[in-house]
Amino acid sequence: MSPAALATLLVAALSFQGDPATDINAAFYAWLKTPNDIPKVAAKVVRREYSWLDATPAITVRDGVKYRDPAIAPWSFSITAAVDEARAAAVERHFGAPLSTIQFSFTSEEEKRRLQRLENGKLAHHGMRVVASADGSFGNLEVDYQWLVDNARTQVAPVSQAILTETDRVLRAHREGRVVTTRDKVAAIFRFIQSIPYERIDDLPDGKDRCGLRTPLTTLLKGGDCDSKSALMAALIRAKAIADVVIVTVKAREGTGHALVGIRIDAHEGEQVLVHDGKSFVLAEAATEDSRRDGNLADLGEVGPDWRDFRSRPFEVTPVK
Repeated sequence: MSPAALATLLVAALSFQGDPATDINAAFYAWLKTPNDIPKVAAKVVRREYSWLDATPAITVRDGVKYRDPAIAPWSFSITAAVDEARAAAVERHFGAPLSTIQFSFTSEEEKRRLQRLENGKLAHHGMRVVASADGSFGNLEVDYQWLVDNARTQVAPVSQAILTETDRVLRAHREGRVVTTRDKVAAIFRFIQSIPYERIDDLPDGKDRCGLRTPLTTLLKGGDCDSKSALMAALIRAKAIADVVIVTVKAREGTGHALVGIRIDAHEGEQVLVHDGKSFVLAEAATEDSRRDGNLADLGEVGPDWRDFRSRPFEVTPVK
């Protein structure tokens, strides 16, 4: 997660004793008039090949330590997915908000509340939201993960199905039986997510703040960081209604933050689990990547050493439907 993803940003909190700062509000009102809907674009479908290995059959665990038998070949997976590049680019451009224009001035509390309502309504169309500070003097500009998933689920549903079908084929070929449990399906998607490259996200030149994220379709095409890959994993799971999902965002410490995915599945002994609203969610490190391409994949329920103490830090849990 980019440091910008968890930065405290001054939005909608400029107060003046005299006349409003008309230049600021002119830009704000101009932003309010921009289109709410993602523009329709001519499709540009590309076919992408995804392949990954899984060394699970070669790994045994003794006293909490994993050992891999080099004589046992890893499972090999491969799918072809059709992705609409034009749709991905259109969603990416629509996502986010320009910080220079979402600020406004006000001279009364009533006017402030009115402008905040307008701002929040507009941000909702662009996958963003403002979470106010305790005293209301500033807000945190944050991502709306539900918006990201909603604007990807139709496009990623065939990818999700291809992952499940391929996993079923591989397991049947190795006489391991069909993929039937919810946990099997989630694990299949998690293996795929680890084939997506991890990449830190640079700001686009359009001046919009996107809290350091890419949208799921762009992440599918180009890779992404922890929260971008978490959003993609959530979209793949929810596109097929496989399980309930939450995204856990760990707040900044020394300029860094992190995102994890929580999935409502049966937990195995020793796995990291988060309880939210009385329900248990197994955690997954979507940021992990099989960079060596050898099939040594992270397991569900494993949280990296840098983040195992996340419960001692400020964090937020966001359900994704």
